[in-house]
This record gives sequence, C-alpha cells and structure tokens, in this order.
Amino acid sequence: MTTPPRHPGSYGDLLLSKVREDVNLSGFFQRNLAHDTASWEPWLAGTAPDLREPVVIAAQALSIGYRDRDHDLGQAAFWAETHLRLTRTLPASFDPRQSRLGYGRDHHIAVALTGLARVEAMRGAVEHAYSLLRDAERHFLAEEEVRDRLGITERPAAERILGTGGDFRDDLYAQLAELAVQIGDEEGARRYRDLAIAHRRDDPSAYGEIEELILRGRFHLDGDRPDIALRHFQQAVDLAESAETQMQVADIRSNAYRYLAEAYGRLGTPRTALATLDRARAVLADETAPKRNRLAWVEVSAARVLRRHPGLGDPMAHLLLALEHCCLPAGPGDPHSWTTADGRRLRVAAPADAWPILLEAAEILQERGHLTDLCELLRVATGIAEEVRAGAVDETSRLAVQEQRGQALVTLARAQLALAGTTHAPQHADAAWQTVETLRARTFLDMVGDAALTPPGGVPAELAARETELLERRRALRAAPRRDSGFWSAHRAVEQELADVWRAMAARSPDAAEYVATRQARPTSHAEVAALLRTAPPGPGGRVVAVNMLFLDDARLAFLAVAGDDPHVRVATARVDRTRLARFAAANFGSAARVRELATDMEDLFQHELAGVVAPFADLCEPGDTVVLCPAGPVHNVPLGAARLGQDVLLARNPLVLSPSASLLRSRRLVERRRTARSYAVFGDPTGDLAGARREAAELAQRWGVLPRIGARATAGALLEALATDGTVHVAAHAAFTADDPLASGVRMADRLLSAREILGVRASGPDLVTLSACESGVYTADGAEDPMGLLRALLFAGAHSVVVSLWKVPDSAAYRLMTAFYSALDGTASKAHALRAAALALREDSDRFDRWAAFALAGSWL
Repeated sequence: MTTPPRHPGSYGDLLLSKVREDVNLSGFFQRNLAHDTASWEPWLAGTAPDLREPVVIAAQALSIGYRDRDHDLGQAAFWAETHLRLTRTLPASFDPRQSRLGYGRDHHIAVALTGLARVEAMRGAVEHAYSLLRDAERHFLAEEEVRDRLGITERPAAERILGTGGDFRDDLYAQLAELAVQIGDEEGARRYRDLAIAHRRDDPSAYGEIEELILRGRFHLDGDRPDIALRHFQQAVDLAESAETQMQVADIRSNAYRYLAEAYGRLGTPRTALATLDRARAVLADETAPKRNRLAWVEVSAARVLRRHPGLGDPMAHLLLALEHCCLPAGPGDPHSWTTADGRRLRVAAPADAWPILLEAAEILQERGHLTDLCELLRVATGIAEEVRAGAVDETSRLAVQEQRGQALVTLARAQLALAGTTHAPQHADAAWQTVETLRARTFLDMVGDAALTPPGGVPAELAARETELLERRRALRAAPRRDSGFWSAHRAVEQELADVWRAMAARSPDAAEYVATRQARPTSHAEVAALLRTAPPGPGGRVVAVNMLFLDDARLAFLAVAGDDPHVRVATARVDRTRLARFAAANFGSAARVRELATDMEDLFQHELAGVVAPFADLCEPGDTVVLCPAGPVHNVPLGAARLGQDVLLARNPLVLSPSASLLRSRRLVERRRTARSYAVFGDPTGDLAGARREAAELAQRWGVLPRIGARATAGALLEALATDGTVHVAAHAAFTADDPLASGVRMADRLLSAREILGVRASGPDLVTLSACESGVYTADGAEDPMGLLRALLFAGAHSVVVSLWKVPDSAAYRLMTAFYSALDGTASKAHALRAAALALREDSDRFDRWAAFALAGSWL
C-alpha cells in the first residue's frame, strides 16, 4: 500500500503529526506500520479490539481532514482505505457493549465505507461511490439488528457526549438519493429520498431538527415560494445559533445561513442576502481549517445573488474564488488545470464540487461573449466529465452521465466554432470537431472497445494473449450481480493492467496506437478521420466526406466536414428553424410517419422545410462524393436524399451513409471481418402474412445458394446466431418501434419479438451487412448526445459493419425491386453506398414519389 506525496503545511499533515505523537494510538501511525500492511499482523496480535478503536477513529479523522479541509483526494483516499481496512480487522463479535463509543463492528465498517464513497464521489467515480454507499447501508442495518438482539435502546455513548443524533444514516440516504439521480437509478433515487426524509423526522437531535427545517425550506424554495422557505431557514438559523452541540457547528450554521441568504435573494432583498453570507463566512473563518466545500458554496450563493442584482458586484469573481476552493497548485502536465487572473496555475482537486461551479461560470462567460475564457473553463469541465464517464462501468450509468454532461460539450463546441468564425484560426474548428465527436461517439466507443477486435500485425502474441485474458476478466467482473468494495478493487487492478498492456502495444506502431485508441474509447480527431479517408477505397465517383451536424442555436445549423485531402475541418452554416423543423419531422416521419400523404400532396412543403439543411452540401462536397452524415436534432429519421439540391435531389448527386459518429469509421476498420464468400443468412415472412417478403427471401436465398429460413423457421434464436456468425444477414419481416422505450423496439420473428436490447447483447465481430427489409426498422430516437436509440443503434453497437433499414412502410413490390437491384449491384464492384443509391434511383424512374424510392437508408460503413 503506497501513499501519494503530500502538500506541506496542510491541515491533514498537521493532524498526522499529532496522531503520531499520541501514545494512545499504539504507534500505529508511524510510517513503518501505517504504510506497510505486511507489518500489521504483529500489531494486531498485540492490540486488543477496544484499543484499535481509537486508531480507527484517528484514521477516519485523517481522511476527513485531507478530504474536506485540504481537498487532497489522493491522501484522503489513502486514509479512507486504511480506515476501512482497520475496521475490518475488528472481530465479528465486536459489538456495541465492547466499544468505548457505543458502536459495533458493522457501524464502524459502514462509516468507513461512507467516507471512502465521499472521496470517490468527489473524484467523479459516481457509480463506485453509489456501490460503496449501498454496501454501507447493509452494514448500518446489520448494526441495528445487533442492537435490537442485545436489547440496547440508549443512544451510543459518542452521540450522548457530543449531543448529536444518528446523523450517519441521515447523510447516507441523502447521498444515496443524490448519486442515484446521477447514475440514472430513478427508482433508487425515490426510495432513498423518502428514507432520508423519514430518518430526519425521526432524529430527535438538534442537528436532525435543523436539517429537517432546511429540507422543508428547500422544498418551498424549489417550488418558488421563497417567503415560506424563509421562515423555515430562519428557524434553522435560530436553532443552529442556540444549539449546544459541538459536532459540525460550523457546518450546521454556515449551511443554514447560506440557504437563508438564498431565500432573501429570491425575495428581492440582495443586500440582506449578502450580509447573511458574510455571517456564514465569519462562522467558517472561526475554524482552524474550514471545510473548503463549505467556503466554495458560500461564494456560489453570493454569485447567484449578484447574477440577479449585478449592480451590487461581479458574480464571476465569487465563482472563480469558489473554484479556487476546489483546487490545489498545479504541477507540470496536471490534468484539469487552469490559470487564475494573477497568473497562478491551479488544478481541480475535487471534480464533483467543481463541476457545477464551472458550469455556472461558463454561463456568465457565454452571456458576456468571452469566448477564450469560456473555452478554457469548459475544457476543464468536459475533461472532468470524461473522468466521470470513465468511472462508470454500467451502460445505464454511462448513458445517464452522458446525458447530464452533454450540454457542456455542446456549449464548448459552439464557443469553439464562434472563435473559429471571429479569429479565422483553423485550430478552433478542429477543436470543435473533437468536442462534437466526444459528445456523440462516447457510448458507441465504449461498446466497441469491448468488442471482438484483432490487434494489428507487429503486436507480440504474448501481449495480445494478455489483453484477451484481461478483457475476459473485466467482462466477467462487470457481469457480476453485486458490486461491493471487493469488486471495485478487482476492477481497478484489471483496468491498470490493461492500461499497461495497451501502453506497450501503442509503442509498437501507428496501427497499434490506432487500435489502442479504439480500445480505450478515444474519439477520432479530424486528422485521424482524414487519414482514414485517404487510405480507404472511395469507390467509383469521387472522395468520401464525413460531415458532423451541430445546431448552434434554434436558428442556425453548423456542418463540420472532413475529407481525405483536408488539413483542417471545413465549416458551413445554414439558417434552419430548429423548432419548426422538429414539428415538421415529428408530424411526418419517425413513429408518426405520414410519408405517403406528404409525398402525394405536399412535396413542396417537404422541399421547403429541408432546403436549408441540404444547401451547404453544394460547398462541402463535389458531385459523386460519398457523404458519411452524422445527423443532429430533428434531422434524424428524415430522408435527406430526397431533398432537392440544384436541379435534382441530393441522392442523385451524392451517395449517402448515416453514422452515429465519425469515430465509427476507425472502429469499423479495425473489426475483423469474418464473412466468407458463401456466408449468408436469409429470413422471410416469420409471421406468415407477408407474401412479398416470402418471395424476396426465397429469391435472395437462391441467388446465394443457401437455405432460407421462412415462416416458423425464422426464429429469434436463429437470427441471433446469424448476427454472431454470418457475413450477410437479410431479414424481410415486420418491425416494431416503441417510442417510450426505443430499445424495446425489434423485429417480429416467428416465436417472439427480438428486441434491440437483446441484440445489443451480441458480442461478436458482427456481420458485414445486415438488411432489415421491414417497415420502420430504421426509426429511432436520439438523446441529447445525439446517441441513436433503437434497432439501428443495436445492430451497429453489436458489431454490424453496415445496416440497411427502412424509415417507413414500403409496398412489398417496391421493397422487392429495390432489394433485388441493391444486391445485384453489390455482386459487381459497387460499394454499398453506391449500390443502394443506384437501386433507389432506378426505382425512382418508375415513380418519382419519394415515399416509394427514398425509404431505405444505409448506416455504418459505405464499403
């Protein structure tokens, strides 16, 4: 067990020097013992459990000191882990009767888990913290069972002496409720919020009563009833000022003052609010080393008052001071660092505390148009968000984190593009590309990073074998039903070993470095995309151009384009009314498709609404270029190929391919293609009511010389097996889209609905091509990070190189003719994008109504 270097002169260092001198602590904190677990056994053998208890409490105090007073999370984590290890050395029989403080072993373990969870939460490891707190809850409940069994009804000695209530459980449930929201556990959030409220009501101490008053006040403040909130906060302040409790006096009073000030500010008495915050500062100043998070939140409250009443002062100055309270001096190369106005270089030491402060500061800088400063702070904020994402191992948690952090990335990309426009410096547009990719590629890259990839040539066999073994261990760990403290230590060890293996791989060659970047879920830069497009075969007709879309506001849509010959990102903008376009798309496409009516009677409306969206392609690409398009907002589910550009439609000018992000290009290049010349699977008419689908499947199977699975033989299990083993999979069937739960969307097979959620579980190299000749198989929704949710997402994330889907219901005859023409073109030399384009345009020659020929879209690889 090792400890990171300390910051001299800190509160934690002072406390450590004191405990080393304390004869009652059995010499435990001497360096040769506290930092060497191998020497614990003799000490444990010679130290009775009741004599270990003061050592447990001292380790807890050290962790709290480094955490709350110094924000030195490295030292705080070391002592929190030491605290937890010490509590577990107490024998299972150690109960409240043997304790000098009135607490048994389970209580001590629960408190230690809670302390470690707070450190992990401040670091941004939200899912780990949540797991630790749930483990702590189990130990608290076990302690209650022991007390009930032994008939112990009086409060523990420590609480009687200090005059506090059982606020451990109170804080536990409040933290659990907050973290549950952050990781997307809505049911858990409700449960723990209710438990926190119930526990506060049952707490007879002054502390419990104050917290209950503050809770009630916050409820009314959130409900925009500041007058009622003010009465509760004032009662809390009065009780805090008169309470005799010696535990957390500054915390209780400063918190009460802070919320009282917020109520005054809402009621339009800003000077009273600021004076009340001065009282909070004075309370904290009386402490030898006040908790830095309390100091930070007092300054945040002052900034919020001044934002509503700017004539009384500069809110930005208070927010930057609050941010300083979350920081330590930065060293060379330290991440998440920034420069103060007086030239000091600081690094964020408490990411969770700094995150909301950074966002509030960014709002002000955005309002003031200070783009350079805005980009610097948002760079720090989004870097923190990336750490938080990396600390989540469950997909639900990662999606929740992505949604919560997405707006910061959007704001950063918009600021970078604004800088590019005002300075004409190309590096700002390049940075905006990277930010957009970070926003929209994250979840996909996480999935790909765990897929079946083949290391490039030149990577030693022993490194590749070690990587495979570690990835299997990580998958097994993540599949475990319970994630306790043991899980996280094992997971951290595997991640560290994988990092070492990948570092060794990346040093071998540029191809190996690219492979490692995919494994580590790093978004693809514009330069990497350009290099990929230079080396990839473009197919007949021209280059390949990747285009990312981003709405700059409700009236402007930006296009960020990269081709193989581009040294920098090219940017175009168009006037697009986002709200109007969203209404139009929702009314006519997606799950509420009314495309036939639109194509028959209102095509002029369709062309008018999409004119601004397609116009920039005239400058971004040449006729014949293949366009890999990453849509944004209401552009999802809309057939851009049917919109006119010049004298003809866009698809006639350019083959089109949809992609969740440009980073998919790199990952798909690295996935091993397992198809063979005869590796085909064909499914048709599973439900027995699609005569055209049955004919389509039979003829395609005959073309490829395979036995089709038609009717009852077209089962969900057979399709899952084909997705894992075959090169080309064709499905002619019904599809169902579920708007409320897009991952419940699926394909109707003979025995059941095969859902997108189940397809996501496929972990193989994936087929080269999956075609879903099924109505609305391509309909999906996109979240705030532009992450597509539905069948299309499931197939791409499960490993399919390319997917052909339908955006709306197409007559059987039209679908049959298009598919026949598509596969005929593929049998030649055409790429998938050119083959689908040729098939659609051939169908258009018979009927120019776009509902007949423009329904099918290609996603993923264009090759």
